[in-house]
Amino acid sequence: MARNLLKYGSRLFTSSDDTGVMKHVEDSHKPDGRSFDVKPVLAVVEQIFDLTAPASITTRIVPAAEDVTDVSTGVDALDSLGCTIHKIACEITCRCSGNGDGHETTMVLLKGPLSHYEWDAKAVLVLAAFAMTYGEFWLTSQLHAVNNPLAKSVAVLKQLPELLEHVDTLKPRFDALNNLFAELLALTRCIIEFSDMPKDYISMDTPTLKTAQAYIPTAVYWIVKSVITSSSQVIGLICMGHEYLASASEAWELSNLAHKVKNIHDHLRNLLKKCLDLIDEKRQEESYHLLERTFQTPHLDNMRLLRLMFPSQDDCPLILRDPSKKVNIDVLHRKMVVLLISELQIKQEELSFLEKIYRDTHGHGYVPAYELVWVPIVDHVVPQSSITKPGAIKLTSDEDKVLLALAAKMPWYTTYPHPHHNSAFVRYIKKEWHFVKNKPILVVLDAQGKLANRNALYMVYIWATVAFPFYSSREETLWKAETWKFELVVGYLDNKLSRSISEGKLVCLYGGESIDWIRYFTKEMEKIMKAASINVEMVYVGKNHPNFPVKKNIEAIKKEKLSGTWDFDTIWLFWTRLESMMHSKLQSDRSTETDQILQEVITLLTYGNSNYGWAMVSKGSLEMVKAEGKVLINLLDNFDSWKDKIGTDGFDKAFQSGLVPLQSADHCVRLVLPSTSPVHKVSCPECRKIMERYLLFQCCDTQDDSRGSEEDAAATAVAGLPTAAATQAATLPSTVPAQVVAASPPSAGVVTAQATAASPAGAATFPPTIPAQATVVSPPSAGVVAAQATDASPAGAGQFVADLFAKSQPPRP
Repeated sequence: MARNLLKYGSRLFTSSDDTGVMKHVEDSHKPDGRSFDVKPVLAVVEQIFDLTAPASITTRIVPAAEDVTDVSTGVDALDSLGCTIHKIACEITCRCSGNGDGHETTMVLLKGPLSHYEWDAKAVLVLAAFAMTYGEFWLTSQLHAVNNPLAKSVAVLKQLPELLEHVDTLKPRFDALNNLFAELLALTRCIIEFSDMPKDYISMDTPTLKTAQAYIPTAVYWIVKSVITSSSQVIGLICMGHEYLASASEAWELSNLAHKVKNIHDHLRNLLKKCLDLIDEKRQEESYHLLERTFQTPHLDNMRLLRLMFPSQDDCPLILRDPSKKVNIDVLHRKMVVLLISELQIKQEELSFLEKIYRDTHGHGYVPAYELVWVPIVDHVVPQSSITKPGAIKLTSDEDKVLLALAAKMPWYTTYPHPHHNSAFVRYIKKEWHFVKNKPILVVLDAQGKLANRNALYMVYIWATVAFPFYSSREETLWKAETWKFELVVGYLDNKLSRSISEGKLVCLYGGESIDWIRYFTKEMEKIMKAASINVEMVYVGKNHPNFPVKKNIEAIKKEKLSGTWDFDTIWLFWTRLESMMHSKLQSDRSTETDQILQEVITLLTYGNSNYGWAMVSKGSLEMVKAEGKVLINLLDNFDSWKDKIGTDGFDKAFQSGLVPLQSADHCVRLVLPSTSPVHKVSCPECRKIMERYLLFQCCDTQDDSRGSEEDAAATAVAGLPTAAATQAATLPSTVPAQVVAASPPSAGVVTAQATAASPAGAATFPPTIPAQATVVSPPSAGVVAAQATDASPAGAGQFVADLFAKSQPPRP
């Protein structure tokens, strides 16, 4: 008998995957409509295997009842299932106790008690049959270990005392057995998922699904066959006792079976993922069109729309600071809802400004009443593991921590947990509301859910609380009342400065990044003021997208008492307001050819993008004179030529007259906007021609310990930069592909490139500190990219220019 049991498993690996064998397996499938809910039964099976894991065998500890989940719910109603499982278990026990054949026994079960069930039910029933026998075996063993009299008597009949004496030797065997059943359970769950696929979203004629359905019989065959092999080994332990322990081939056989089952599962899981992707895609398309229709349909209130945007099983998709305190969506019922949509890397300056606006307008008698809701967005989208729900955006644990940390600081609601945002809604946000990376938007919905403003953030930056209720119609009304004047430029940022203008005092706003230029300009202005016996209130306003050097400039100006200056946050808001004016005008289809405000704003923004200086002198609201750094230095150096006009015309007009002979038709205007900016066409403020577009690659390593924000680090690629503050930039024509590599060692210093209008293909000028290791790779289709080195270039620079020029040439015919 021992010889028969030992040989029983060795005949399992026959040509069972042969086409003829699988034909018999498929022919045995004769479903007659018998069905049951397989999931509760499988849950019981899984729990049995969890409770008979190797740890419980070696420790012989019976888990307390309160530590075990009750999985019996849903199984009691299956009247005839227990009898079926018992019959299958008896058939397996009987055949595994004799000189049977694995394939033959498998086919007997498939043609007999399993034949009338679907494939997923076959797998669950045969696993349940083994789990029942296996569970009884270990239930007796565990109770015997705690001296249960009945268990001890049954154990004697099963020869368990002798078996338990070799429990340490048995552990590798049962490890292999439990590993096998972990794979069998995973494969069975995968088969069940195929059975649960919604037929409305995927056709049975779909090639991927057809392939999977054709492979499932093979998977079920190996599940049944693995159960029979496992039963044979367990029965061998009972019948042979310690004599059966000496052979290592049984554990090896179980491991090989586990490997084969895993391969089958991996193949089916891959097919399942493809099917789920197809289902998810169709569901998202359906959800997207439903959102479109809902936004286009008038409603009495906003609840239907809000539930579509933020689906939640408990109708509580919101939190207020604390994630443990969920908030029902009813708090938004019939209220104006403002959606702050952003990525997790939202700037602290933006949050601080919005928080002030929120606190000034929320709950202070402003009508209509409104609520602000933060909708965090991430890029990666994955389908739900459950096919009964549409795809969702899932966060990593680190992203979840960042989200909750930000939400805890916000006085308004946050949508959480994040998977509430299905990918259809995110797609709608990006397509219909033009949300792009690193650019928050403020979407306004009225009390009925109708879109009132696709992005109110621009008008909020421009007019602050005056912009309430943030509707597009309000934005149009405010612009109609505006003209180009000093009060519009400064706005609500500096009331003292605005009063000075209203009193007719001279005011000078100036900016730039070079502290040397700032020192020269302010000292020369001081000399002129003394010579002319006048007073000009000077205020430093930094540059667009202020950085660490601007912060250092503020400190130097204060320490050296060069002039007045705004703090960093006010400077940031000043330039953000100007950019908001430009975007607000351009999204209303305004043109620089006809709109004076847009012309002047773009001029200031081009000044703000310069690393040198600029200044604007004003006396009164409408009298503003401005110029860029080099022209200003020439003007101050030639003070004698226009100083006599100060007494008769006033400083501002004399200043303007002095600029006239210095003005030239030659100009180089640069407007730098984020790559995500929706602006694609801008007229030059000087000559009104359409400005050329270029690609700018820039890296700034500021070594700013006090202001090293995570969002700036995330937005800036830093590689091999100097330890001191440095900026590396390369500007190329927009027609040049992005295959640009700049390898600059720490000793290289500053690397910049500026394209000029003189070269149709684009030109780049590199300063003498350019290292020989820097390369620009441009394919022939990109055109010629020329490079120019100065006389002071080190030895390596000349070779770099030659190499660059050679690499950028089109191939010879």
